[in-house]
Amino acid sequence: MTQSEFITKVIGKPWVDRACSMDKMDCWGLVVLYYRHVMGKELQHSDNYDSMGDFVQCYDDILWQWVDGGFSDTGCMVTFYNGDNPNHVGINIGGGKILHSRGEGGSVKVDHLAAMLKVYTRVEFKKYASL
Repeated sequence: MTQSEFITKVIGKPWVDRACSMDKMDCWGLVVLYYRHVMGKELQHSDNYDSMGDFVQCYDDILWQWVDGGFSDTGCMVTFYNGDNPNHVGINIGGGKILHSRGEGGSVKVDHLAAMLKVYTRVEFKKYASL
């Protein structure tokens, strides 16, 4: 599936904690689905994710599988921080835009990176190590 097809299918789908289906997803579930359907990669994830561990622990458990990316790397995972703690992830879809699924009562949407940096204190771009 192309990136455009994927975005069309997931835009507006509800955010649900620990969900990873094409009908509902949280921020990590969206990253997993993007890599599965667009990149053809099956991501490993933390056992803490399935057992409802907190986001920081789950993120720390998978970080060893990722390498530094950059703003121009379309398809890489974008990690948003509040202080020193990762708080949210999304996908860099190019043109300064981020695809993400955010928060209770929220849904999958596209936002400009600049707008998201008004909410978060720092951003990192990561590429899956097997790319």
